[in-house]
Amino acid sequence: MKKVIPFVALFALVGCGQETVPEPNAATCAPDVFKQVMNELKNEVNRQAFTEACSSFEKARQMRSWQFKSSSPDRY
Repeated sequence: MKKVIPFVALFALVGCGQETVPEPNAATCAPDVFKQVMNELKNEVNRQAFTEACSSFEKARQMRSWQFKSSSPDRY
């Protein structure tokens, strides 16, 4: 039991230093905030993950939005 405690403490300390990638949403994927987040992220893997997440978020948002387009008049 005494050997388990140092390992738990070690993993707790290692986990504290990791970067967290922000969740993609309308606020964090806005162009100005996106640039700021990219400047703050130091790990290249996190940068790529955030870029892909924002890209996916934007594609999903475009798929959900629509505009009404009236059909052409019938010519019978």
